[in-house]
Amino acid sequence: MAIQEIIKNKKYKIDVPIGYNGTKRIRHIETFYGGKKEAILRENEIKISKKNNTYINKTKLTFKDLIEKWLENQKNIWSPRTYRTNIGLSKTVIERIGHIHIQNINTEILEDFYNTLRKETKKDKYNNSVIKYSENTIQHFYTFINSVLNKAVIWNYILTNPNKKIEKPKFIKKDIACYSPEEVEMLVSVLNNEPLKYQAIIMLALDSGARRGEITGLTWEDINLEEKTIFINKTTQYIKEIGIFEKTPKTQTSIRKIYISDFTIEILKKYKKEQLLKKMKIGTQWGNSKRVFTTEFGNDMHPDTPTKILEKVINKYNLKKISFHGLRHTCISLQINSGIQVQIISKRAGHSNITVTHNTYSHFFENEFKEVANVMNNILTVKAN
Repeated sequence: MAIQEIIKNKKYKIDVPIGYNGTKRIRHIETFYGGKKEAILRENEIKISKKNNTYINKTKLTFKDLIEKWLENQKNIWSPRTYRTNIGLSKTVIERIGHIHIQNINTEILEDFYNTLRKETKKDKYNNSVIKYSENTIQHFYTFINSVLNKAVIWNYILTNPNKKIEKPKFIKKDIACYSPEEVEMLVSVLNNEPLKYQAIIMLALDSGARRGEITGLTWEDINLEEKTIFINKTTQYIKEIGIFEKTPKTQTSIRKIYISDFTIEILKKYKKEQLLKKMKIGTQWGNSKRVFTTEFGNDMHPDTPTKILEKVINKYNLKKISFHGLRHTCISLQINSGIQVQIISKRAGHSNITVTHNTYSHFFENEFKEVANVMNNILTVKAN
């Protein structure tokens, strides 16, 4: 019999012939934990994989084999950027522990891997300086390995995921670098000396709080100059293997309409007029991009270009250094300090819920917390009198 009951309704021995080594028959033998129906399904799965030449001998499967199979399985599910990120993580994992057989991967091996990363250094990809793996990066490795081993359980390569026994590395919240109202005033002032494209990109980010990829993904159809709104419904990203590509926003709540100021609208009108004149001047050499922000020859703008534009302005006028994403933080912090309801701020920012807004910008709500104490003091003082 292919399936032999070992313990009633608990454990079954699966025995399937898979080929020959000379005259000796090779068999796939495994212990299956579960019901008889599930055991039969597992047996059939092995037979089908043998027939389709996809059978893998579990006793010889390494962590590297498992990771590569998992990556291939997820390739068409993930976005190109997510796939590239996981490919990057996989290289380090495979280099360190990829040679170990999957059934030998245990909690001790994984803990040693994480602790080794904590002691090591790597080169910063931006300036080649030597830095340590942050606890946030180690959390990314933890999540990656956890997902791989969860799939191994589903595929019946292992019974349990040893990574789940390890405490997940804590995510360390980074300080949010943004501009104060005085620094915003200084930025807006110096922008008057810069090209209209620079003014439009930076002011739109500062006014709307939109993410960088959301801004580079905008088309003129997404901007209503009369209603003074922009409609966020897509984003652009770049990876070397594909180039610039378009995708839907990160969450459903990221799709939103944002009302923007008259000041920014006027800049956009001037910029649009300038762009049309440039398009007429260049003629057939103008690219086919429908984006609001393009290259000098009408092609899609690289998603990194807004960052370079802001850096250029910051360095030219010796302003406080912040990232382009810092303009989003600045926009949200200005709204909080102005007393706008958090529900409106959250929806305008495209956060998945109000909790995200509170957790991310909790320190900006400090004045509101203080005001509650003042209100309570007035109430209690009146009661006491």
